[in-house]
Amino acid sequence: MKRYMLFFLAFLFAAPLVAVTPLRGEIVNGIACKVGNSIITINEFEKAYRYEKWQAAFLGKGEPDKTQVMNTLVDDLLMKLEAQKWGIVVAEDELDKIVRDVREQNNLSEEEFVRELERERMTLKDLKERYRSELYKARLINQMAAERNIKLSEEEIVAFFDDPKNKVLMSVPALVKLSYLLIVVPEDASYREAMEIKSSVSDLYQRTQAGENFKELIMAYSMDPEKEKNEGNLGSFTRDQLTVMMGPEAVDLIFSLGKGDITQPVRYKEGYYLFKIDDKREGRELSYSEAYENIRSHLLRKKGEEQFKLWLSSAKKVTKIQYTIELE
Repeated sequence: MKRYMLFFLAFLFAAPLVAVTPLRGEIVNGIACKVGNSIITINEFEKAYRYEKWQAAFLGKGEPDKTQVMNTLVDDLLMKLEAQKWGIVVAEDELDKIVRDVREQNNLSEEEFVRELERERMTLKDLKERYRSELYKARLINQMAAERNIKLSEEEIVAFFDDPKNKVLMSVPALVKLSYLLIVVPEDASYREAMEIKSSVSDLYQRTQAGENFKELIMAYSMDPEKEKNEGNLGSFTRDQLTVMMGPEAVDLIFSLGKGDITQPVRYKEGYYLFKIDDKREGRELSYSEAYENIRSHLLRKKGEEQFKLWLSSAKKVTKIQYTIELE
């Protein structure tokens, strides 16, 4: 299990990276696609494809479709151009604040933050551009919704609340706060060495069950290089967030335990983990009054997104789009 904290906390935003580059009438080398008077470069396409390929591998999926990646880049470029027409601005200090908040939520120094990004095949500039794209899109949707004076009736809100399939959207998810102890298994370990390590991890687990202080065991035995700083604290997670980090069986195990419990050793590529449930909040459904504003915001955004999709479809029909590279 690797932490990939940025992946699922920061990558609520998943827009591709593409610049708004005017043609200016001259012939430009390295063009992947012409979109009206702007272009997507081969470098931008290859960078987006490499990232999507890495992300697919991380999630256990097949290689991404090149045409789909290009189409997503085109959609993103059209969206940015339209946002600029509306005078929508994303200030640099906004992006700095988002990045700072994500870094602080994960208890990372600036250097550690950059290293985490590198593990995810990203730079700080890439990350900011992804946030910028999502903020452009959100503000453009809001602008379109306001322009079209979208209305929402009380009956629509009640119907949404009463629909059983929407209950998952109107609940406070269960949450666990975890700390961990890591014992590394070297990749070149012999069978005998691997068995000895497994036995030592089992002994550590038995010591936790006998009542030894988990934090003290972390500081004495954990092989995590960051333990001096984080003291084994991993953070708080919902079931969905943990599933990004580890398999569903391990997630089921963790959520089946109570506050103060410690899991049996869980094996990942780098070694064995012991997880302690430092705190746990049970999930619950919201009442109508509690869910009202969430439902209203959700439905208004959904209607705004429908308007956005109609606009995007129309924009693609009236804009000359020319692919200049093979996508097979």
